[in-house]
Amino acid sequence: MNYTLSNRMSVGLYRGLMFFLYVIFRIVGLFYRAEGLSERFGFYSLSELKKMSDGPRIWLHAASAGEVNAIAPFCEAFRKVNPQTQIILTVTSRTGKKLAQDKGAADAVFFAPLDMGPCVKRAFKAFQPTVYLVAETEFWPRILLFAAQRKIPTLLLNGRISDKSFPFYFWFKSLFAPALNSFSHCFVQTADDLKKLRTLGISEDKVSVVGQLKYDLSPPESMAVQKFKETLSLLLKDILFTFGSVRTGEDDLLIPLIPELLKLSPDIKILLAPRHLKNIQMVQEKLKKIGVSSTLRSQMKIQTIPEKVIILDTMGELAQSYAFSRAAFVGGTLVPIGGHNLMEPALAAVPVCFGPHTNNLPEAAAALVQSGGGFQVQEASQLLGCFKQFLDEDFAKQAGKKAHSSVISMRGATEKTVQGVLNWWPSES
Repeated sequence: MNYTLSNRMSVGLYRGLMFFLYVIFRIVGLFYRAEGLSERFGFYSLSELKKMSDGPRIWLHAASAGEVNAIAPFCEAFRKVNPQTQIILTVTSRTGKKLAQDKGAADAVFFAPLDMGPCVKRAFKAFQPTVYLVAETEFWPRILLFAAQRKIPTLLLNGRISDKSFPFYFWFKSLFAPALNSFSHCFVQTADDLKKLRTLGISEDKVSVVGQLKYDLSPPESMAVQKFKETLSLLLKDILFTFGSVRTGEDDLLIPLIPELLKLSPDIKILLAPRHLKNIQMVQEKLKKIGVSSTLRSQMKIQTIPEKVIILDTMGELAQSYAFSRAAFVGGTLVPIGGHNLMEPALAAVPVCFGPHTNNLPEAAAALVQSGGGFQVQEASQLLGCFKQFLDEDFAKQAGKKAHSSVISMRGATEKTVQGVLNWWPSES
């Protein structure tokens, strides 16, 4: 790409600003020690890196827990076809790092370097990647431009640009156009993502629509599901409704419905899973204010009798909860967030309820509704009637089968992505 004067000025200003911030951060770092700070500055454990073989390496960057979950099928599939490859995964959050380590998604997991010249250079020197892979929307200009300068194949996996973030990238197009054109190729989720990247200046031949990697996730193992169910001390007659990935503000719409929902049947239990663990105490207090007692999942043991409402305050167990639910609600859809993974409960053959805000995954929402396994409401109050129909177990099972068929029809992104990465794999590796 031939960069304009505006491109050069934007990149130059960005580099200057980030170097200035680097100096400030290093000074602050002398007095304040945060978890992973040395890794953010590009200083990585030599002992950890020495444990890895001298073979080809993938540096894969994923921001947090959501992206880690999404790329897990890719990591597993790539290892099967290229077992000698070592995968280094970098993240930007503690929850993402813990989840990646628990899943065994990579051979080594670190915090990502700050997008500042010295940090980026040290990271590339430490990792020595054969290819650099980026998950979803992690468009850090300094890293992308440096990889291009080093002639390291750089690929976007499961790429997407939300309607909310697109104006930001468009406004700073003079900076992001050079960075995005540093990608060797982009594997994106939808045709709309392709259109947005084209608008930002990426040539169409650099972009392929392959679908959503999250739809290729495997359901949780039956033994793990059974153990989790026993931990919750649920009886055979209990009807569990799971509210997953509930966002701030969305809880204010859902919590007032809970007393009415519990009145539908004495056998109903509700598992409420806030999207962010920092909100657990606040959610519990909101329940208490309306006279609803709750039990924290972390405080439960087998044989204990839980309250009617269980709050999921642990990581990595939402999929297991979906697996034995009668029906589920997926959050981020009653507030203008754009929706979280609608297909996760569908994968477990569980009917899915969700609100009107599904712009992050319109194809999934449409497929679920069309199949008869998805139930979209326009406002929270409609959820009461939505869940009432699932008291009919046969109806719920049939709707769950239809939801499952819709997710199966949308699978296949992992295979296409693996093949796409192999097409850019250096022949000597």
